[in-house]
Amino acid sequence: MLQRQVIFSLIIGMLFLGISCNNNNGVKQTPDGLKYQFHTDISEGEQPAVNDVLTASMVYSINDSVLFDSRQMPRPMQFPLMEPAFKGDFFEGIAMMRKGDSASFWSPADSVMLKVFNTGMIPPFVKPGDVIRFDLKLIDFASQEEFMAKRTQEMEAQRIDSQNDLMSFIESEGISVVPTESGLYYVEVEAGKGKQPTPGQRVEVHYTGSLLDGTKFDSSLDRGQPFVFTLGVGQVIPGWDEGIALMRVGGKAKLIIPSQLGYGERDMGSIPPHSPLVFDVELLSIEE
Repeated sequence: MLQRQVIFSLIIGMLFLGISCNNNNGVKQTPDGLKYQFHTDISEGEQPAVNDVLTASMVYSINDSVLFDSRQMPRPMQFPLMEPAFKGDFFEGIAMMRKGDSASFWSPADSVMLKVFNTGMIPPFVKPGDVIRFDLKLIDFASQEEFMAKRTQEMEAQRIDSQNDLMSFIESEGISVVPTESGLYYVEVEAGKGKQPTPGQRVEVHYTGSLLDGTKFDSSLDRGQPFVFTLGVGQVIPGWDEGIALMRVGGKAKLIIPSQLGYGERDMGSIPPHSPLVFDVELLSIEE
């Protein structure tokens, strides 16, 4: 009787172990060793192909310490789907996803650092046997050609919208100055009595930069540190090189800069693509 009970207990234990290994709270493993868990059940729709551009939200962490969280960025990430660089690469898992899917992947930290992030060396916080957990939601994907065509359309629409916004701003602010040939609006607030700078000279300025809606994105005044740069050599955006050159030491001005004289189609985080910019500037000195 005792022997039968022992055998029965062993069978139950083996069954329990088997269930735990196979289920493991929903975590599965590919033949190449990638551990993964899907949090959605989207069984229809296309899956991305290598080189497709992905739009995704991603958080990755090591030992429960978050290394990166794209949700803190103003817009979702966009990056190409790459061939797996090693067995257990999380890119293998992304290729299994569909639009709207969310999943978690666990990859060897040392391989991720060296073969995906190309760090050149394993960071000191990565210990032998550590894994990086990637929590990812696949929002959309498109071929390179589709992505570029869509991006071109979006950029053109943003450019037109920004130009219309700039004209509305000029009208609402009652600005009557004629823009320069390049499109810069130079509004003198206080005439300076000092010298006028020339290209190649280093100038010292205080400034506050804002979007048309008044959102401040940068200010030397907040830092309590004037900004120094060499005029006319491309160290600053074109609207600055042109606008500061029109000033005299001690003067104050408002520079209303169209996007083509600012950051253009570049996404600067706090400055969206094709954004006209407003700078309140003061020319403090010219280095002789």
